Amino acid sequence: MLKLFFSYIFLIIFSLPVSAENSFIAKIESLAERGFADAQYNLARMYANGESVDQDFISAEFWFRKSAEQGNIDAQYRLGRMYDSGLGVDVNKKEAFKWYSLSAAQGSIEAQYNLGLAYRFGVGVEQNFTKSLKWYKKSASKGHSGAQYNLNLLFEEGLATRKDISDAIKWYRCGR
Repeated sequence: MLKLFFSYIFLIIFSLPVSAENSFIAKIESLAERGFADAQYNLARMYANGESVDQDFISAEFWFRKSAEQGNIDAQYRLGRMYDSGLGVDVNKKEAFKWYSLSAAQGSIEAQYNLGLAYRFGVGVEQNFTKSLKWYKKSASKGHSGAQYNLNLLFEEGLATRKDISDAIKWYRCGR
């Protein structure tokens, strides 16, 4: 009888967090289904990372898209990453570029850096060193070390600008 009692207590104690967690997920799903962009983004992130739910990139893409279409900067960036790397979707560099562009225009440092890369190497868009320089500068000026390093290389190699060792050194020091 005592063993049964402790088994019952054990079940109650360890089922509370699961029950509360399920309730939390249900509330987020409800808000997402009602069209709240932040809830859609958070639900997508949960699916993408497998947080409190089974990892499901197809559901993540669905909810990132819903949120991104409403202008959520983080959802736009994450959707771009999914298309860039093929998580839950086929790799599509043009689609990745589209979502990075929307996010970068709103100020996403990571998206700005990715546009710099896309233009530099002609991935998903025609190669354009001038535009690469523009996006690297935006991201680098906000502290993105990868953009600072790549900006250094553009100056060092004289791509999109005159060869300028002093600017190259400046960005090299920032990007270390």
